Amino acid sequence: MGKTQSVLEMKGYTTQKEVENGVIATDKHGDQFVIKEIKLNETSVLNSSAGEIVSEVESLRQISHPHIVSYKNSFLEDNCYYIVTDHCAKGNLSQKIQEQMTNPTEEYSEKIMDWFVKICMALKHVHDQGLLHRELRPQSILLTEFETLRLGAFGSVNEKTTNEDGMVGYLGPEILTGEMYDTKSDIWSLGCVLYELCMLQGAFTAENTIKLIPQILGGSYPSLPECFSSELRDLLCDIFQQNPTIRPSAGDIMAKPFIISFITKKSEKTVAELQTTLEKLRTLADGLESMHKGTTIGSLTGGVIGAAGGITSIVGLILAPFTLGASLIVTGVGIGVAVAGGATAGVSNITNMVNQSTDRLAIKNIIKEFQEKMNSVVTSLQDIAEGLETLMQSSSSQIKRAGFNVEAAASAGVRAGKGLAGTIELFRLLRVANIGKVAAQTARAVRVAEVATGIFSAFFVAVDIFFIAMDAREIHNIRQAKANEQPGDTSMLEVMDTDSTTELKPACEEPKAEVKSETMKFIQTIRQTAEQLQQSLDELSDVISFIPKIEDCYLDD
Repeated sequence: MGKTQSVLEMKGYTTQKEVENGVIATDKHGDQFVIKEIKLNETSVLNSSAGEIVSEVESLRQISHPHIVSYKNSFLEDNCYYIVTDHCAKGNLSQKIQEQMTNPTEEYSEKIMDWFVKICMALKHVHDQGLLHRELRPQSILLTEFETLRLGAFGSVNEKTTNEDGMVGYLGPEILTGEMYDTKSDIWSLGCVLYELCMLQGAFTAENTIKLIPQILGGSYPSLPECFSSELRDLLCDIFQQNPTIRPSAGDIMAKPFIISFITKKSEKTVAELQTTLEKLRTLADGLESMHKGTTIGSLTGGVIGAAGGITSIVGLILAPFTLGASLIVTGVGIGVAVAGGATAGVSNITNMVNQSTDRLAIKNIIKEFQEKMNSVVTSLQDIAEGLETLMQSSSSQIKRAGFNVEAAASAGVRAGKGLAGTIELFRLLRVANIGKVAAQTARAVRVAEVATGIFSAFFVAVDIFFIAMDAREIHNIRQAKANEQPGDTSMLEVMDTDSTTELKPACEEPKAEVKSETMKFIQTIRQTAEQLQQSLDELSDVISFIPKIEDCYLDD
């Protein structure tokens, strides 16, 4: 640990504590990461060479997906390879399963489908990039502080994989018989995760590995009870096919009608949640204005300085995703200003400083939550568009195989068997909905997300500039006042103006116009940002309205 700690310190990281898969460390902005160390001269992960591991990590660093852990950095030092990833504060799905076993809640059951779909979205993206996960199990599926699911712990960069007993229960039969690992092997593991989420136990379990392997090779598992939908039970049956070529791909799963229907409804719900989050931002602006109007110049000065100390320490964290780390903030400035604020405001300002600290944390959380959820919705809409196109092609093929003319069958509503009738109805619905228009609307959603990113970036640059400017003026005035103090002065009750000259005034005097003006400009910026994001939400709602309602039109598998 000592050597690792010194290496990380040289790279600008401060270690916080050790965890199972590495160490939690912070950078100079206070941003938290998990850093894993791989000894390249000792590792033999799935027979991968050191070069292959490094190459795959570099590929993972190029991935940008709301449900995949971001690989932020990597570096080589003394034949040790260090990988820096996001820290997901809410643990993993294995822990959620354990919690449900000991303290059952209805909320857990409601989340199973959502977790499963998000894993599929992430896995589809990984496979589309020509990559494999290799260690898909509940421990490798993480949750952020806002409960956003993130796929992490890729097997190619973990030293404990197939050799670990716990992983064998998630391996496909083809791997146990010596065949190559491919995308369909990941799908088998996905089925194991789904089963465990539903039943709180593995699909294949035994006292030891020797007894476990025959169970997997036999493909026998206890079926899901009927409290789960027939579509989900059928899907699990398809996933647990012994022949990997028969298993559905992640894209096939995402094109299932009941999956598309679920994602659509979830997207609508998430947009509604974002609307609530936006109202929190507006309420925050109202609270800041109310506090600003009711405070004295003394409280305002100390409160702003104290808050600036906190904000400058975390704005870099918020701004980094939009500026690729090119933040103007330095943590040391924040700490120094916070101390100065305390010296200026005195005891009477403690309450205001607490309020300001709470407000800046609220801004941080509001924006991070908004960003995570909006990106998830937009990615969901892209997957929906692809799934609908796949459905259109699949239903057309089924109708043709049944000997019907596709257009005539869809237009005339021909008599057919139950399964085919549903297929024809689905084809008719998709044709009327016009999949091309849905795809165009999805592209529009992507543009909405890009605009939102610009809005966030502009907002935090404004925060950055406002508080740095406020800090600079106040620090200058504090120093001048300190230099001008005479014995008997009651400096703790006196306050400085915000221009370059120092004029001592009683703490009870109303704030000067310039101070109010600067703060009100910042409050106005918050409100303008809220209005701009409101437009983005309205557009997303409009895009979702173009998606056909297919919940009653299921294909026969």
